[in-house]
Amino acid sequence: MSLPTRPGDVPHSAALELIANRYSHHHVIALVEHRHGLHAVRAAEVAEHAIAALAYGAALTERVESGRGSIATNALSAGAGLERTADAMGLEVWDLRVLLGQWAGRQHRLGLIDAERLEQVVSLIREDPS
Repeated sequence: MSLPTRPGDVPHSAALELIANRYSHHHVIALVEHRHGLHAVRAAEVAEHAIAALAYGAALTERVESGRGSIATNALSAGAGLERTADAMGLEVWDLRVLLGQWAGRQHRLGLIDAERLEQVVSLIREDPS
């Protein structure tokens, strides 16, 4: 298998763990071992490893980001609360509401959730009237 040069080169069937391991492997060779003289690597190889690390990193980021809305909605549905969920995501509550509102709207437009599920998500992020 040739090294990826863009995120789309990483198979969608690849497990997150595999992508993370390959990202780490190429990152360590290209940036850490070479830079500190721990591993003799030709400049062309450094470039290939660096590009592969960037492609794996972008694919990993894309996969992780795509699941955030669903996971956050699961946390809220299970009673985690807006503040705790926002904290876990490194967000303010307002930003979580915006993110989930946009996520749910996009999921609904794409036909991935129905109107009932959209309303459930909206009710989870609605401000507490008390």
